[in-house]
Amino acid sequence: MDDHNTDKENAELLDRPVQLALRLDSPLRGDVNNDRALMAYSLFGLSKDKVESLPTYDDGKVKIEVRAPRDVGVATIWDKSVLIYAVSLLREKMAEGKMGPEVGKLHFTTSDLQRIVGKTAGGSAYDKIEGALERLQGTQIKTNLETGGEGESGAFSWISDYKLLYRRGKKDGERQVRGLTLVLSNWVVRAALGNNLLTYSEDYFALKPIEKRLYEIARAHLGHGTAFWMALEPLRKRVGSDNDLRKFKNALGPVLQADRIPGYGVRIVEAAEYKELMTARGASIARVLNADLPVIFWRKDAGEPESWIDIPRVEFDEVV
Repeated sequence: MDDHNTDKENAELLDRPVQLALRLDSPLRGDVNNDRALMAYSLFGLSKDKVESLPTYDDGKVKIEVRAPRDVGVATIWDKSVLIYAVSLLREKMAEGKMGPEVGKLHFTTSDLQRIVGKTAGGSAYDKIEGALERLQGTQIKTNLETGGEGESGAFSWISDYKLLYRRGKKDGERQVRGLTLVLSNWVVRAALGNNLLTYSEDYFALKPIEKRLYEIARAHLGHGTAFWMALEPLRKRVGSDNDLRKFKNALGPVLQADRIPGYGVRIVEAAEYKELMTARGASIARVLNADLPVIFWRKDAGEPESWIDIPRVEFDEVV
């Protein structure tokens, strides 16, 4: 959808009497952004299955607990797209000096949201968007991650309030969503207005869940450098997979072979290669554990490094 059609859709929404008081914050005209911490760590489910909690993440420095009511389920990585869009809109408002008294409150059209994040098949647009908003509001997060230099000791939700604006179809009477209003939580507002935002590739939203997480991890940790490596077990936790390590490694195979991650290459160093290199360096290795296998990330424009052992290792929140 081009900007002309988007602006026309906005005008149609504003022409409806019930919406005359709303000043739309869409369309998004600049980059898609997100807080670096929301890229580096997994805070969203990777499956559309309804689950009431995610595995607790704890690397000794960062701890994340995510839960939701059983009948709602935790917010998924597809729901995250709505949050990314909202964060980007809020950041754009700040840059343009258009911040209102309710800093985290946004009004936008679903057509512009879909222009940016794409459409998903199955079900009505109203039901899909309402489900995403319900999960974003119902999910509770407890973490020591800070945004904007501040943290919270309690729990928070991604959004604190939302309203869907709809009209009935003339033929079938189905609800057709036209726009929505949402209020971002204080934690997310601090993230959106802070100095740790990174831009996304326009191809991100077309990626599969694990591809999205690999892209975000690469983007979060590769600042000025060209490559880094992370052991397979910490990577599994960062991706947010609830599979055991063997299944996770098997699932990574076709993902890495497809090589669809925009701007970045990723490769697992297999046990034989790992043992050969370490032996050549004088180490005595009887057995190589899957958990210790290096996974190399590199910028495609710089090319794959000759060896993983000479590039930085990421264990916690390093930026290389």
